Amino acid sequence: MRIQDDFHETYAVILDGYHSFCVWLDANSTWHSSRYTGVEPGILDQIINKLSSSKSAENLV
Repeated sequence: MRIQDDFHETYAVILDGYHSFCVWLDANSTWHSSRYTGVEPGILDQIINKLSSSKSAENLV
């Protein structure tokens, strides 16, 4: 879910069985996640890849 942030493109991530956390794209196009993100790195990579591909698809329209 995209959330309002005046500085970054920010998303709230809610997964069953995990605490919610945020990921954001900074001014250098680098993805970051909340300090205490409690998911495996592979899952985090999948989330970021999905957001990145959705963002790319939006730019094509």
